[in-house]
Amino acid sequence: MMNKYKKYLPYVAVTIWFFILTTLILYVFFPYQKIFRLAFMNFISSSKMVVSVEGARIRPLSARASKVVFGHEALQGKPLFELEKVRVSWNPLSIFKGVINISSEATTYSGVTRFWVSGVPVLANSTPVLTVSIANISLSKYPDDRVPWFKGITGIMNVWMRKEIPLFSLDRQKGNFLISLQNGEIKEIRTKNFPKITLPYKEIKIEGKIEGERILLSKIFINSFGNVIKGNGTIESNEYEQKINLKLDYEATSKGAPLSGKGTITIIGNQWSPDILVTPSEQKQ
Repeated sequence: MMNKYKKYLPYVAVTIWFFILTTLILYVFFPYQKIFRLAFMNFISSSKMVVSVEGARIRPLSARASKVVFGHEALQGKPLFELEKVRVSWNPLSIFKGVINISSEATTYSGVTRFWVSGVPVLANSTPVLTVSIANISLSKYPDDRVPWFKGITGIMNVWMRKEIPLFSLDRQKGNFLISLQNGEIKEIRTKNFPKITLPYKEIKIEGKIEGERILLSKIFINSFGNVIKGNGTIESNEYEQKINLKLDYEATSKGAPLSGKGTITIIGNQWSPDILVTPSEQKQ
């Protein structure tokens, strides 16, 4: 009877070894902290990002954590945002194609955050693709004084992002993203030359592309209660900082608008300490 199955033993041994090797690669090179760093490195300096994990548990085909907290040096110990009930798993069948496919899900301020990383190379020549979906985030649950641009923000936020990540050439990554917010307000925008502005809005849309260490914000649209604001700009990223350069044109559509008349808003400098300047049209003349 044993002789009958001996011819299959090498195949079984190779399959088991392949699973062990792939699992080691997964947990050594792609722990969930690294997945989240790769997701947000274009928007947050990776060298100044702080990631802490609470309640971590690692299993053969998955990893879990009760909480993952993201911070930044500029916030001096305050968390930038938090993920709860984090689950990361990988598809064992993908290794037969020479790659690893990883998925993750977490809750975030009453919403759901999902990550998918496909095509992580094991034996195949492949470029990983990261897809991020953030759905129905309740920004009213996001703490105040976490973002240097304004005091706080409310509304419902959705985010979609897809980007290719060459593992050994991160400066060649490329992708697209869309951020949308509905029915909220931006509280006390910290302008340099203007009284602090609170901007209630119906909708905010931000579309853009990721090209290496550069983010192109091709379309910024804010439909406020009383103002329409449109513009574009760039964020130049490196390991240490992000330099932002945005230009937005605003126009009042009704009396009592937060910004009267027409004018321009420019946001320039370091992303964590930008200069926000409001210039009315009559002043520009």
